[in-house]
Amino acid sequence: MNKRERVYAALHGRTVDRLPISMWRHFHKQDQVPEQLAQATLDFYHRYDFDLIKLTPSGLYAIEDWGASIRYGNDDDTPPRLKRPVVEDPEDWRELAALSVEQGALGRELQAIAAIRDELGKDDAPVLMTLFSPLTLAFKLAGDAVHEHVRDQPSDVHFGLATIAETTARFAAAALAAGANGIFFATQLARSSLLTADEYQEFGERYDLIVLEYLGSQTDLVVLHLHGEDVFFDLVNNYPVTAVSWHDRETNPSLREALTRTRKGLMAGLDRNLLATGSPDERAEQVRDARRHAGGIWLILAPACVIPPETPEENLQAIVETIRNESVS
Repeated sequence: MNKRERVYAALHGRTVDRLPISMWRHFHKQDQVPEQLAQATLDFYHRYDFDLIKLTPSGLYAIEDWGASIRYGNDDDTPPRLKRPVVEDPEDWRELAALSVEQGALGRELQAIAAIRDELGKDDAPVLMTLFSPLTLAFKLAGDAVHEHVRDQPSDVHFGLATIAETTARFAAAALAAGANGIFFATQLARSSLLTADEYQEFGERYDLIVLEYLGSQTDLVVLHLHGEDVFFDLVNNYPVTAVSWHDRETNPSLREALTRTRKGLMAGLDRNLLATGSPDERAEQVRDARRHAGGIWLILAPACVIPPETPEENLQAIVETIRNESVS
């Protein structure tokens, strides 16, 4: 099987010759220049011969064009930080304007996607572009104040979320047109410790679906990423997505339980901390454990989120070699 065949077969529950694998990381030193981000992403992909590429731009890229003032680090280990919130008062949500997706930071990311696609052949790995959910972007714009605004000034937040969702949907379509095969749709607030289920339905799910339903006719490769602990996992069954990614080694449900709760594909199985610090035997056993739970189908072996920057190359290579050397049976 080539990589595309392997990925699509796994995500639709069909037999594969071996488990597909993907890992991703940030490139903080390169991610402000599209050609450099593209090259760093491709170098990482080729070094380990992954089956799926997730393009991982700056975590703040999608709010830059709304006037975010950002402090950038000087090395790959230091993530960018927002100097001050873009949205401070509830009325500020009404001031957000729809963005041009071809210019500014969004246009920069489209250039990175196109540069990656230009270097890949038809049998190479599919490419996922990272998008953040509208409510996640609202949190990036306002910080913790978004929770206060949701509860005290909901109409203002709805106004802003509608603008964010419309821009995000157009950017998603532009990312696919630029050469991405699919979307990695990340939500960071779909958690019971942050919002009630009713609050997430009103302020999260409502606007997530604007983006996801817009994408429905344009790609059959959309991965929902549920970030953090205590996530509303069953959202995956309400959303028009192909697969779900979550912190399966850090929170419920386990990989085995997830197989009983959804028939969507799974991107999971690797503990990020074990990748960074575990012994070769522990890492190999985790691969085998994930394979046993999934039975060789419905799974792309992947970490919960970006891998720690300090993860040794030999640890990543050990995971890949374990996959290559053992069949799914």
